[in-house]
Amino acid sequence: MASKTLSLGRVLFKFRSITPLPVLALLVWLLWRSRGAAGPGGILVDELLDLVGVSLCILGESLRFYVTGQVPDGTSGQNDRLEAVVLNTRGPYAFVRNPLYVGNLFLVLGLLCVAHDPFVYAVGLAFFFGEYFFIIRAEEDFLRTRFVHAFDDYCAKVPRWIPRLSPAFTGALREGGFDWRRALKKEHNPTMAWVTGVVALLGWESWARHGVQPATLTALLIFEVLALLAFAGIKGWKHAWLS
Repeated sequence: MASKTLSLGRVLFKFRSITPLPVLALLVWLLWRSRGAAGPGGILVDELLDLVGVSLCILGESLRFYVTGQVPDGTSGQNDRLEAVVLNTRGPYAFVRNPLYVGNLFLVLGLLCVAHDPFVYAVGLAFFFGEYFFIIRAEEDFLRTRFVHAFDDYCAKVPRWIPRLSPAFTGALREGGFDWRRALKKEHNPTMAWVTGVVALLGWESWARHGVQPATLTALLIFEVLALLAFAGIKGWKHAWLS
């Protein structure tokens, strides 16, 4: 059973950029089926959760930006294969073993709050924790094989999901401090994805409940266009910087 769990985790890790697509299709259908219903608590709760959701997305992306600007290249599993030239134990990794995934959790929770549909909550959270159950175990097996006792010592001191209140290890991950260029290079795609998700959810919510509201839809469209322009600018800078 353990070998099957690890094998599935490696497959899910490799294809983690496309495995959410069928789930997203199901979530879109569930939201279409709801016809923009306010969800539990009514309109006031829904509007409050819109604010909470956007705040959680900003918090999650801020955490991801901080982490990716801290870690050295060749770590944190940004590609389609498991890799680790060193064991990350300092900076954000001194508080929690999976700070990027904690950031992802905030992003997912934020989008779910904006959607505010019980079936969407159930499917979204089940997929998130189901997938990461396998992925994290495959990653930990890889790190344990590579770093042996050093990784076991790290696991004994740092929790998997719930951050410590104080760092288990002191010091910075990256020599020279925070690398904002690396953070921008790594995080412009995720940022564009969740911003577009929030805009789409708010636009659907407004249209399904009230029909065409020019002021609301125009404001959302302007925001999306500005985000796309910023995204394109960072893309261009990235390619110029790497060339």
